[in-house]
Amino acid sequence: MKIGIVGAGIVGLCTAWALAKRGHDVTVFDLGPIPNPLSSSFDEHRIIRHAYGSMRGYALMVPQAFAAWDRLWADLGESHFVSAPATYCLRMEFDWYRHVAACLDLMGVAYRDVPMDEVAASLPMVNRDGLLRVVETHGAGMLRADRIVAALARHLPTLGVTLRPHTRIADVDPERARLDGWQGDAVVVAAGAWVAKLLGALPEALRTTAQTVVYLEPPAALADAWSRAPMLLNRLPTASGGVYILPPRAGTRLKLGDYDHNDDGDPDAPRVASAAQIERVIEAGRLALASFDSYRVLEAKSCFYTVTADENFAIRPLGARGWLASACSGHGFKFGALVGEAVADGVTGARLPGEVTDFMAARLTGRILAEV
Repeated sequence: MKIGIVGAGIVGLCTAWALAKRGHDVTVFDLGPIPNPLSSSFDEHRIIRHAYGSMRGYALMVPQAFAAWDRLWADLGESHFVSAPATYCLRMEFDWYRHVAACLDLMGVAYRDVPMDEVAASLPMVNRDGLLRVVETHGAGMLRADRIVAALARHLPTLGVTLRPHTRIADVDPERARLDGWQGDAVVVAAGAWVAKLLGALPEALRTTAQTVVYLEPPAALADAWSRAPMLLNRLPTASGGVYILPPRAGTRLKLGDYDHNDDGDPDAPRVASAAQIERVIEAGRLALASFDSYRVLEAKSCFYTVTADENFAIRPLGARGWLASACSGHGFKFGALVGEAVADGVTGARLPGEVTDFMAARLTGRILAEV
């Protein structure tokens, strides 16, 4: 098959990889360079972890996501995964633990409560004020996102994939498999934050949002502790629900981001986080980290992505010869390789379209724990 893919983020590139490995003729179009620093996928590190709160179906997909990444590492000849526990600092009462314990027990993933005296000794950067519970989960880590998309951009041409950077597609015809003047047998729209601009209104009502992240330099006194630190995911009684903190490892910087999805954005607008957006993340950081003012702000930036009302992925047939591939709502990167393989299954008919859609919306795995 001759297949055109719009978007060279993690989903578009992994879909191209999965299709090319099966012998198909693939062309990837992107409006910017490939990889594109403005894409949702371009960042220093992204979380992959099994603890997913009430989104149990996605939790149970994580082992499959790790297996898909292993297949990609084997093909690339290099791995961009950094192992690190995911440690949850809880400052509010809610049923997160019940859901997480059920899923981790089923998957055989180790976890434990961390005693407060151990928190003080081994996690000196954590602000213990108001801390109710600390839960350490294993088998997690960080995906070095920008290095992954760069490695794919280098590797795909060796598989016969044609990359078309700086090519903005204006017209998608999924009925005839046309992208402007390009004609193929199938098309995949994996345009990330640009999906709504490209396709207009969709049943999923995809919103384009901007998330602010802040990079910090830790104080010298804590540099050694941070070099061994886990990922710190903080649930806070704030409007955004908390802040996640990724440690500086393997050439990455210390990163803070919140869970706010309320800032609508235009992906073609300047990527400048507002003072209010930056301050919101910093205020959450003050609640999570002790002596926060001893940290130095290195950079603040906006990351644009799409969000669905239920935060499920929107991956489904589009017209007679197309597929929509939006692994969205701020939790898609960890599933990038798995999504690429699933979309390839749908495009080629290796799996029924409805099965691919239900799998990617976590409905198949979600049924496993429906009664737990």
